[in-house]
Amino acid sequence: MGIIDVGKRISNNAWRLPLVGQVLEADYARSFARRPPNRFRGVYATFAEAEASVPGGERLGYDHAELAGMYRHRMEKACQSDYAVLFWLRKILDAKPASFVFDLGGHVGVSYHGWRKYLDYKPGLRWLVEDVPAIIKVGAELAAERDSPGLAFTSDLGDSRGCDVFLAAGSLQYVEESLPSILVRSGPLPRHLILNKMPVYDGETFYTVQSTGRAFHAYRIYSRAELVGSVTSLGYSLVDDWENREQHCEIPFTRGRDIDAYSGYYFTRNA
Repeated sequence: MGIIDVGKRISNNAWRLPLVGQVLEADYARSFARRPPNRFRGVYATFAEAEASVPGGERLGYDHAELAGMYRHRMEKACQSDYAVLFWLRKILDAKPASFVFDLGGHVGVSYHGWRKYLDYKPGLRWLVEDVPAIIKVGAELAAERDSPGLAFTSDLGDSRGCDVFLAAGSLQYVEESLPSILVRSGPLPRHLILNKMPVYDGETFYTVQSTGRAFHAYRIYSRAELVGSVTSLGYSLVDDWENREQHCEIPFTRGRDIDAYSGYYFTRNA
């Protein structure tokens, strides 16, 4: 082991020393309060506890016009983490061009716009984006400016009823309600279920707080076994899974909770 490796190990573990750890945690808390982009803080048992840890007066969640400008780079072309979804979604849409895609937490229609050159949308396709009111207002305005056949917006999860494809691309971690609950209460279960950019690890589910640079967000870290088991218990079969090295999650001052790569899944259910 070289000098650099030893130094890195000491640096990574210095927080475990009682006095040093307290100083480092206080310093990190001050830094985190300034809303640095894509940083995480804390471990909590529930979504509500994570939200309650955010100081009063700070912007919380996505229901703010200031957050509608995020992810615009994803509207122009596919990113590395999109390709597994594109592979399966193209097969689905080729088999049934007039499918109904329900895009949970789809922001301003980022995936619809970013993927259209890869999926060749056909007449009859219905793509419904669900998100919070401030975001879908901007999404509808953008859709009116662009050629966006079949694209619509809603803030009602119940509008997923009758969808062929239930898509959650990097959104479920921000939703307090569990996936099985969402699926069951929305009516007949969709045939295709695609989950992508999921913070999943081999431990127990917990919650943390994320700073996106513009707001703070309660953020669920999923137990891999619990997530897959909860979906297959509804009668789904796991067709494929993959890793997204484009994203990772580091939660300082914790052990065994960092995620080096996010996960994706494609499930199907017999009609």
